[in-house]
Amino acid sequence: MSRLVIVALMVALVSLPRLASCQEKSVRPGINDSFQDPNIKEFLGRFEVESREVFHQRQGIVAACDIRPGTTVADIGAGTGLFTRMFSESVGKDGRVIAVDIAQKFLDHIQVTSREAGQRNVETLLCKADSTELPADSVDVAFICDTYHHFEFPAKTLASLFRAVKPRGRVILVDFRRVEGQSTDWVLNHVRAGQDVFEAEVLQAGFQKELELPKLLKENYFVVFQKPATPATKLEFPIIKKYGGVLPRPTAVEQPRAGAKVLVDATADGKPADINKGLERVARLLNLYGVAGLKAQDVKVTVVLHGEATKAALSDEAYKSRYEVAQNPNLPLIRDLQQAGVEVLVCGQALNYKKISDAEVADVVPIALSALTVVANRQADGYSYVPVP
Repeated sequence: MSRLVIVALMVALVSLPRLASCQEKSVRPGINDSFQDPNIKEFLGRFEVESREVFHQRQGIVAACDIRPGTTVADIGAGTGLFTRMFSESVGKDGRVIAVDIAQKFLDHIQVTSREAGQRNVETLLCKADSTELPADSVDVAFICDTYHHFEFPAKTLASLFRAVKPRGRVILVDFRRVEGQSTDWVLNHVRAGQDVFEAEVLQAGFQKELELPKLLKENYFVVFQKPATPATKLEFPIIKKYGGVLPRPTAVEQPRAGAKVLVDATADGKPADINKGLERVARLLNLYGVAGLKAQDVKVTVVLHGEATKAALSDEAYKSRYEVAQNPNLPLIRDLQQAGVEVLVCGQALNYKKISDAEVADVVPIALSALTVVANRQADGYSYVPVP
């Protein structure tokens, strides 16, 4: 099957790939609408009141944070500045507290009240919906109290936080326990997910869980994470366990997004005992989704084998007969990919050109009319074209 014909067809399809043009959507649109123009007096009555657990237990929370003099603390989602003011005392005159919030009115209130209290070590920083806006390697401790569930773009916000926290620095997460049948209706409706989901997102950003204090609070949980001293260097295999290992890079741009559709045009040749490069590439793609906290079903993938890659579709018997190798090394990977939802096809025209009978093709690999029709059909369905020559 001539790849020149397929490439010529692709030149006309200039809308690829879709991944690059999609915009990430908020995981909770509208949750921060009340902070666009907050009434400070009203929020003081909501945030700094004994009926709110984190206010009632504020002394215990600050003690558990173990803030050392001279350190820099970022109070993410500082609100009315309750913990900002308390951390100011903890870090001392040689430390810094950065009040980070999405509402300028909150920051203005913190600026005034901290100056009135003589707290010269307090700074304010206006963040964005998808970024803390903190400088790289600027923070020893990031404190997120009853705020994480307001992150509309948690992956991007956490990536900015990972850059900002110094190696061995800490992230302290306090948020509502959300348990079906136990939590209040307000928590169930207001907080998008439970502790396990939020923890998984923080871990996916590159932090490591250090400790949890399960008895400190009742309505909320208190978990401490740490940024590793050195970046990860070990390959991970979260979805396809033996193939396509990837290195997690949580702060890198262009992270995977759910909803992509990818067509892999595999024509690569290789030694008979080796895994086909196109199939390996698909395994790597799925594992990239895995290390980003997504699932195999978050991306649709079709692989069409033709050209020199046609032999990857052979049965063990046919493969041994043709190449004097004990078995087709690609079949275990093909089965793993199929179990993860990947469609693997072989070009019927290429089989004829290579003088391979249909009976020699493994039962698990459907025979398509041609690679060209697969490409045309999947392109019409909105798939992005990825050649692996």
